[in-house]
Amino acid sequence: MEDVTPEPQKKTSTGKIIAFSGCGCLGLIALVAAGVAIIFFSVIGAVKSSDTYGDTLALIQSNPQAIEALGEPIEAGLWLTGNIQSKNGEGAANLSVPVSGPKGSGTFHVVADKPGGSKTWNYTTRELRIDGEDAPVIQLGP
Repeated sequence: MEDVTPEPQKKTSTGKIIAFSGCGCLGLIALVAAGVAIIFFSVIGAVKSSDTYGDTLALIQSNPQAIEALGEPIEAGLWLTGNIQSKNGEGAANLSVPVSGPKGSGTFHVVADKPGGSKTWNYTTRELRIDGEDAPVIQLGP
């Protein structure tokens, strides 16, 4: 009787190639997602550091009607809509920002322009709309 030893199986690199390409694709997806997140949070940070955003949020946080409707502290939400443009000393802003407090939530809306050569913004709209109420607009002044 002859002793038959099975031939060892040849190792292939197919599994390694699949794993490497899968990790490469996941790495590329993660890199793109990180880039999008960096751009998103940079834009949000730029808007939140603007005078129109900061001044209006401070006005809301100290307004007695807003405090009565929302409670304290009043915090701004992350998701905002609108834009702020500034070029050669002139600017325009149109923002809607969600805000909330312990008693409720709402959205503040700001429309402003900055004429060339001026250091201040001219506000045409600064209002707070309270969620879930029919006519809950709090005018924050120009």
